Order: sequence, then C-alpha cells, then structure tokens
Amino acid sequence: MTSSGSDPTSTVGAIVLTGGRASRLGGIDKARLAVAGRPMVEAVLGAARAVAGPVRTVGPGGDTREDPPHSGPVAGIAAGLRALPPSVDLVVVTACDLPDLDAATLRSLLTALRPATSPAPGAALAVDATGHDQFLLAAWDRRALAARLAALETSGGVGGRPVRTLYDDEEVVRVPVGGLARDVDTWADLAARGPVGLPHVGAVLRAGLTALPAVARPPLAAVGAVLASPLVSVDPMPRGPVSAMDGYALAGPGPWRLAGAARRAGDGSSATLAPGTAAPIATGALAPAGCDRVLRHELVTVTPARTGPPVVTALPGGDGVNDLRPVGEDWPVGHELAPAGAVLDAALASAALSADATEVPVRGPVRATLVTTGDEVLPADAPSPLPPGRIRDTVGPLLGAVLARAGFAGVGPPGHCPDTPAAVDALLGGGSDSVDATPGDVLVLVGATGRGVADLLRPALARAGARIVLDGVRVRPGGSQLVAVLADGRVLLALPGNPLAAVSAAATTGRALVDALTGRQRTPVLTCVPRVAELAAPHRSRILPARPDGAGGWHLAGRVRTAHLADLAGAPALAVVPEGGGPGAVTGADADAAADDPVEIIDWI
Repeated sequence: MTSSGSDPTSTVGAIVLTGGRASRLGGIDKARLAVAGRPMVEAVLGAARAVAGPVRTVGPGGDTREDPPHSGPVAGIAAGLRALPPSVDLVVVTACDLPDLDAATLRSLLTALRPATSPAPGAALAVDATGHDQFLLAAWDRRALAARLAALETSGGVGGRPVRTLYDDEEVVRVPVGGLARDVDTWADLAARGPVGLPHVGAVLRAGLTALPAVARPPLAAVGAVLASPLVSVDPMPRGPVSAMDGYALAGPGPWRLAGAARRAGDGSSATLAPGTAAPIATGALAPAGCDRVLRHELVTVTPARTGPPVVTALPGGDGVNDLRPVGEDWPVGHELAPAGAVLDAALASAALSADATEVPVRGPVRATLVTTGDEVLPADAPSPLPPGRIRDTVGPLLGAVLARAGFAGVGPPGHCPDTPAAVDALLGGGSDSVDATPGDVLVLVGATGRGVADLLRPALARAGARIVLDGVRVRPGGSQLVAVLADGRVLLALPGNPLAAVSAAATTGRALVDALTGRQRTPVLTCVPRVAELAAPHRSRILPARPDGAGGWHLAGRVRTAHLADLAGAPALAVVPEGGGPGAVTGADADAAADDPVEIIDWI
C-alpha cells in the first residue's frame, strides 16, 4: 500500500491506521470493508495520496505495525511516524474507516497548520457535524507530534493510551469538516451508507434486530424452532441396564442353568440372578440384578438337563459379545445433545423426549404474512385474455415454499395491497382493511422496493415511524430489498417485484432474517466452481441458478432474466458468486480474488 506520490521529496506525509480490532464489527478487517462497493481504505488512501508524498499504512499487512500489535492508535501513530522519511515536516493522521474523506478535507487541515499569524499550532483537529472532535483525523507539525509522543513514552509508554491524550497539552486548532468525518464503527453505520455487501447482511440484521423471546415448549410442539440454549439430557440413555436383543440374561461364567423368570420390556419388578444362572430377556427389558452379560438367541444353545432346568451354553461365535447396554451408554446425565442455535427438527425433538427433556427453550418458529403489491398484478388464475398492461401473479403463490425453505413457518396464500398511500399506510400500521391475513412476526412484502413513481414504501415507512435496518444489498438480482422494524414491533421484509429477484432475496436475506430473529446457527454449503471469476461482477455478488453437473459438482447459468422464473427450471439450488474486483482496486489481487473463492449453494425450494 506504500505510495511515493508524484513528488517523493514532498514535505507532507500521511499515516493511515488500519489495525484496530473492530470489536463492534465482529473483528473483521475493517479496512477492506466496502462502502458503495469500494473498500474504505481505498477511499482514504486516495485522499491521502492526493495531498502527501509518502503514505504509510499501519496495521496487519501494512507498511509497518504498532509494537506490540493491537497496542492502540497512539502506538500506531508512533510506528507510522518512525516509518516516514526525515524530509516530512507536516503529517496527516487518519483512520481507515472514513469512506467520505476527500483531499479537500485534508488540505483544509494542512492549511490550518500554516496560519497567516504566529504562533502556528502543533495540530489541526477535525470536528464533525455534531461538534465532536475526531482525534483520528488531523494534521500535525512533525516536531510537535514527535515531542508529544516522546512525552507520553517517558510517562508510561504509548501503548494502550486513548488517542485524545495526544492533544491534552498541545496547541490545537479545530477545523469543522461536517459529515466527511463520519466513520464506520458499527454495522448500523455501514447500513446507513447505502447498499450492504451480501456477505454482511446477516451481521447487519443481527445487530439491528431484537431476537424473538425464548419460550419453553414441549419438544414435539417446538419442531421447527431454534434452541435458545443447549439441549441437555435430564436422564441417561438408557436409564437402566437393558438388553439390546432378544436372548438370555446371564450371571457369572457359563454354562448357565435356566432359572430366572422371563424379563419383558416395561417390567420394572425386582429380580436377581445368581451366579451360573440365566433368564430369557426381551429387547429393551431391564436386566435383573446380578446380570453381567446378555447374549442374543442365535449365539447360544439351550439343552435339556437330565435333572433340573435346561442349560444355556454360549456358541463359539459368542466369544467377546455382550448385548447388555449399560446405563448411560448413549449419553450420561447433563450431556449436550445439541448446542444453542440448532434447529429443533423432528429427530432432535425425539431425542429430547428420550433424554426426558419435557420442555425445551426455543425461539420461533418465525411466522410470516405474505403480501404482494402492484395494481398491474392480477391473481394467478385470472382468465385469458388479460387486459392490456396487466400480468398474472407468477411469484406470490410459490414464495410461501421459498420462505418455508428459508426457515419461515405458517406462510399462507398471499394477500394483495393496492398501490395507494392509504392502503400501504394501513398495511404498515397493522390495519386489516387492505389485506385479509393473520399478522405474523414478519410481514413479507413483494414489490414497491424501487424508487419509481408507483413505489410508495419508503414514504409510508417514514409516516409510520418505522426504523429501517437494511436498505439495499450489493447483489444481482435482488439488490432492491429492505428490512425495517415497524412501530408495532413487526419486522418488514420487502422483496423486489421481479420474480427471480424476489426468489433470490427471499432465499438469502429471508434466511438471514430468520437467523437474526432466532439465533439459528448454520453451516454454509460451499463448493468450488471452475471459472467462477468469469461469472463474478465488480463490487457486487451474483445469484445464479445452479444445476447438478452429474459429476458431483454444479453448473451455473451465466445469464439470467429476472422477469420470470424460466431460468430456474430444473435448478434446485442458487449459487452465490462472490464479488469480483473492478476499476479502482488497490492492486490486481482484488480482481483475481474470485478465481479461488468458494461458491455458496442454497436450496431455494
């Protein structure tokens, strides 16, 4: 990332800090986080290179690194200053998370360091639109910065220092820079800057939505919900020593006299076998006290005795075999059967009953109400010929199945909302005049997500006092989508109106929405696809129909149309092709990154 600019002997240098932990962003590489399809660090470096000769990045993979790593921004500034050549007199200091930063802002800070009258300040500090000092957007006289760092070093070191301590004893001039100093510290900050990259949709939704409350339910009544805490066994499995086969319970070394009464499953009466004796036993029956072995019928012979009861003898094939299941063979008390975030499917509900977990804490299932929009849309069974300018609803009737695959429950036939402000207001406000549907946790709206003359959604959301969490995703098809929290607590998932775009958004963002509301944890299905880089779009993910290629892989359609679902015919899955590079990338590596990137495969129906 090093740049010498157009004049390597320039007296202005720049330090760009890229090495924070980004704890509020889940520890991702914040510098490479894209805003408007461009990594934030690229915007900052572009502004810095326009005003400075040597530019030094400080952080993982940068020109230098604070010592020790993650010892804070003051230590990073010190490392960056050491990396600048002695010819630098003025130093621009900036963080990497200012995607709106431009050269004019940096020039205004540098100009403030050269006032018409003296004394000159040691630093020019940016002040944002709210009047707050932005300590990581400043210009410094190099001597003043070096002196301040030296003073901190002698008074306990620069590691772990709050960055504001740099300015405590310094003569500082403050320069208002307005919204250009807005940084990106949280997922909400990122979402407020425009369409979000598809890989970050889940994080934005988890940060912006409140999960459904955990409710204790009987296992069979909770199928389809998500565990709010680990599912732990209350009883061992099996609860007592039981026979795994129909055969004979044996005590001590053989042969054995058949002396005990037969044991059947469900018989909890007390019984004891003396050494050298045996008793018939059924599968699942409790073993009598004294039993130390069970052998199935085919591994023994039973012969009459001249006197007394018959004798049970083990056949040679029974050597080392024991069909007695001890207590807790499958799991002990307190064993974790499934972690929090697992879907309680039918098999896990059955296991919960086996473990005597009569109630399980779960979130969900997430119910959804589906509503279509568009005055041009007629019901799917509208008779022919259609009036001019009208179309049948070709996606609403099947979106319920797509949403169910994404994890929603209780999705009925779609309702319809007319394209009038009053109807949209009633829908978002919880009114039932325009839609005959039972309210659910999520209102799924199809259409009205664009910004055309007939798209009334955003003004209606403003009137309804809704909070928009996600407005647009860098993906094609389906980029025009929206998630908001309505005043009554419902969540709105607004899908594009084009059929393929609606399906794509429902299968991806819809799935991420269920994850956010329930805490569901999923393992993505990833695969490698030949020549995937050729399918990648610059700064935008692509969702393409995927068909099995007959050799264990997938064939992806390179071109699709969104106005119908014909291109999905015979394609049981969707493939998410990662963003490619494009013009403006720092190096050619970004443009080639998709060549080895895995593709996620999503079952859409």
